[in-house]
Amino acid sequence: MASRETGQHGSGRAIPFRETDLKICDLCGWLNLASNTECFICGWHGRFERDPDAVHAAVELALRRYGRLELQHFTDPRTYRQPLAMTWPRRFWLWLKRLAARLSG
Repeated sequence: MASRETGQHGSGRAIPFRETDLKICDLCGWLNLASNTECFICGWHGRFERDPDAVHAAVELALRRYGRLELQHFTDPRTYRQPLAMTWPRRFWLWLKRLAARLSG
């Protein structure tokens, strides 16, 4: 499934988001940036749902609720840092981390 861009311009800090940049907190169900180490709503730092269909459905619900998606819907704008560029070594490292997490969990 191709990733869809969810960025919308509005009154908040708008940056383009791809659905592959998002995950859903397993504890509270809130959308989070994939780069968040814990849920910015409830503080959960365990498993997050990353299934593309589930994330797409959550994005659709958020769009209906807010009309547009902005940074404050996915993370705390005061602590947000632009993610590092996704170079092939970084992508490989992240893939290894996800693989290790799946194998241990």
